[in-house]
Amino acid sequence: MLNKTLLTRNLQLYWHNIKFRFLIVYPAMLLLLAFKSCQGMAGIRLFSGVLQVSGAIVFPFDWLFIMLAVFLIIGDSPRELFLKDYPIVSRVPDGSYLATIYVMNASLTVMIWLTWQLFGGLPLIFSLEMLLIFLPLTALYASLQFFISSLLDLGLYAAIFILAILVNQLPFLSSLMYLRYSAHWADGLLGSALCLLAAWILSRMIKYIDFSLE
Repeated sequence: MLNKTLLTRNLQLYWHNIKFRFLIVYPAMLLLLAFKSCQGMAGIRLFSGVLQVSGAIVFPFDWLFIMLAVFLIIGDSPRELFLKDYPIVSRVPDGSYLATIYVMNASLTVMIWLTWQLFGGLPLIFSLEMLLIFLPLTALYASLQFFISSLLDLGLYAAIFILAILVNQLPFLSSLMYLRYSAHWADGLLGSALCLLAAWILSRMIKYIDFSLE
């Protein structure tokens, strides 16, 4: 069970870290969703992604922004919360402390996902699988920051999403595009499981971190 006092403390630190990014990225995402909706483009159109054809590369910037929004908001908050703020309360079990970070990231992810649902048009199964993919992705995003810089972490995720745009048969992330969903729904679930496993392994390796170097 999470320590309520610890969760409250970390929630305040978390919000202090993400608030400016949230106040920029979240309204921008809302404007994009509203704009597409006013154009008569239902959610299914915005999240359809793209199927590349030979000799004509199409790059859906709106899809890429929507996919990266939650990671842009999270930013370096996991790294700051753990490497900077954890030593202050280091008597708290590291498992409990990390759990607060994962819970806050998951809560933000669900909020973003619910926002997508407000604009309608997303088939339920596709929408639920998107959530099941993003929750492990944000957990892994946080875990990676305990060992690499937040900019490198974000750059890695951006590169992988761009690769997903360019390669029709790229497993896992292709299932976040409705045009490719039917061919990739299974590897989407498998990829989610692997992300959770990787996040768990990294969380067990924090004992090797030298806080004196931070």
